[in-house]
Amino acid sequence: MSKKVQAKGTHVAHETQLRRWITIGKPADQLYALWRDPATLPQIMAHFAQITVIDDTDADWQVKGPLKKSFRWRSRIVEQQPGVVIAWESLDGADVPNEGMLQFRPAPGEWGTELTLTLRFNPPGGALGKKVTTLLDLFPKEQLSKALHRFKSLAETGEIPSLDGQPAGRHTERKDKEA
Repeated sequence: MSKKVQAKGTHVAHETQLRRWITIGKPADQLYALWRDPATLPQIMAHFAQITVIDDTDADWQVKGPLKKSFRWRSRIVEQQPGVVIAWESLDGADVPNEGMLQFRPAPGEWGTELTLTLRFNPPGGALGKKVTTLLDLFPKEQLSKALHRFKSLAETGEIPSLDGQPAGRHTERKDKEA
C-alpha cells in the first residue's frame, strides 16, 4: 500500500493492519472480473458491512459497531491492474480512515489463484480506540477471512451458502410436539 493512513489528530502508531489469504481454483482474470462486478462486494461483505456501490471506483460503507454506533466512509479504488491488484482508500471525512489491497498471484502447483487481502485502518479514538476495537472485535481478522471464504464460494459455486430462511432441526421437532 502506497501511503500510511493517518486520521486528523491521530498518530500513525495507532494504525491496525490485517492480512488474510486464500486459494481459489479459478484464474486470476476471472476472479478480478468477479470482484469488480458491482454486485459482488455488497454480497461478500454483507456479514459485517452495508455497502452501496456509487460508480466504477467509489462505494459507501456502513459498519455497525458497539453500543449501536455506526461507522461510515466512502472508499475509492486508487489502483487496479486486471488479474494483479485492486487497491482502495477511504476519502476525507471517514469515520474509520482506511486503505486496502487485494493481490492476485498464481497458486503453487497450478491450483488456481492465491488472493491476499490486506486492510490497514486507524480505529476511532487513537490508542484507546485500538484497545476498544480489539476487545469488541469491531474489525476482527475473522471478518476478512469470512469475506474471502464467501468470495471463494461465490467464485467456485456461483453462490454464497446461507442458512437464512432455513429452520433449525431442533425447532422442527418442537413444532411437531406442539401440534
